[in-house]
Amino acid sequence: MRNPQGLRVPIRVDRSLPTPLHDQVAHQLRQAIDSGQLAAGTRMPSTRTMAEVLQVSRGVALAAYELLFADGYVTGKHGSGTYVAIRTRADEHGTPRATAPAPAQGPVDLTPGQPTSEAFPIAAWRAAWRRASHHAPPIDEPPAAGLLDLRFAIAALLRDTRGLVLDHHEVIVVSGYADALRLALPGAGDRPVTVGLENPAPPEFRNAIARHATVLPIPVDGAGARADLIPPGCDAVIVTPERNDPLGARMSLDRRHALSAWAANHDALIIEPAFDGVFNPSINPRPSVLATADPARTMMYGSFRDLLTPSLRLAFLVVPRPLLAGIEARLPYGPEPPSHMCQQVAADLLRSGCPTRRVDRLSSLYAQRRTLLHQSLGAYPDTSLLGSDTGSAATLLLPPALPATRLTHTLRDRGVIVTTLADYYHPHSHPKNGIVLGYGHLDEMTLRRALRTLTTTLDNQGLTRRTAGRTRTVA
Repeated sequence: MRNPQGLRVPIRVDRSLPTPLHDQVAHQLRQAIDSGQLAAGTRMPSTRTMAEVLQVSRGVALAAYELLFADGYVTGKHGSGTYVAIRTRADEHGTPRATAPAPAQGPVDLTPGQPTSEAFPIAAWRAAWRRASHHAPPIDEPPAAGLLDLRFAIAALLRDTRGLVLDHHEVIVVSGYADALRLALPGAGDRPVTVGLENPAPPEFRNAIARHATVLPIPVDGAGARADLIPPGCDAVIVTPERNDPLGARMSLDRRHALSAWAANHDALIIEPAFDGVFNPSINPRPSVLATADPARTMMYGSFRDLLTPSLRLAFLVVPRPLLAGIEARLPYGPEPPSHMCQQVAADLLRSGCPTRRVDRLSSLYAQRRTLLHQSLGAYPDTSLLGSDTGSAATLLLPPALPATRLTHTLRDRGVIVTTLADYYHPHSHPKNGIVLGYGHLDEMTLRRALRTLTTTLDNQGLTRRTAGRTRTVA
């Protein structure tokens, strides 16, 4: 265990002053760093130690460190602690700082959809590869639809995590999301296909579908995709019932039933994700569309990108048995199937329960980061924070006086990269004014630094806070 680092310079806290305690502490630590009392590379006390020494709350110590992080005075080393940052002579003796916080350790990328290595089951991962290597690899290629062991393991995972009993469906293993989408679209490559897609939706997902079909937008509101506004002529619709990305809307039961009725009336297919990215065990599950609609008209797609790692290049489809032969006939015209050993390892990991345990751990980590988002961004009455109860991203709706494009440019100049909500909308539609913030891939201190920059920028843009007077945020 690492020995605790004590405080090396005297810090005076005066509760009779109007200056907040965290500002007093941060100011004196800045002076100590500027004067050389705390040299570059010096390990700082933990927030717990700082609070005990100064006889203040841990929140005061944490807020003081956040200010130092935002101004580039200290930096964090994963698993090691907080250190005085190495700063250039221009930083130390140059012109006074602007009101905007300076980036530390390069820009912080809040682009959604980035995977994380946190809580990865490294011991089980090594053991699975070791067990797979105990046998000589087979001479033959794996079956076109995937190893039976893996297909059974995926079916068991869907039963345990989604309550699905696949009596009318079959699992097919494929090489990645792109191949899954190619095979899921009805008749793709054989005839022109028209697909309805939620609007908004991730642009890379829309583009992947557009390679194989004409994509038409389905409006989304607070109750999910509008089944009554599905454009005419759609052969299939792709929906995310549990969590629209990026608005976070959850489809109501009435909408799910209406969607099932639409598919039956139009002889069309409903395609939904197997893993919804909710990452919140307190959410009461609702029946999937696959479980409630006509089995012959429902399909699922999924991968192990978030459950394990994108490097596996494994995805799967859950297809109705009447469509199985047609999809299997198109398998040889796609990428090579995943290797025999890769499929063996995935089946081993699924049987051991690693993915579900990792989801539980990530759910706990993401819940802490959602709290930071609420505390930092929930104080602005002119904005709305959407999708912040689930997933690993959230959307901040902005007032008309603050265009999202202008805000993203300002934030980029200050070392924080965000995405405009307009990027998620179908061309020629009318996007809402907002930004999308991905946080699942960031450690807590980096997220705090980014939120500090964001809230300072919102303040500078004239947005008022809900509480009167000076209010400290956690970021």
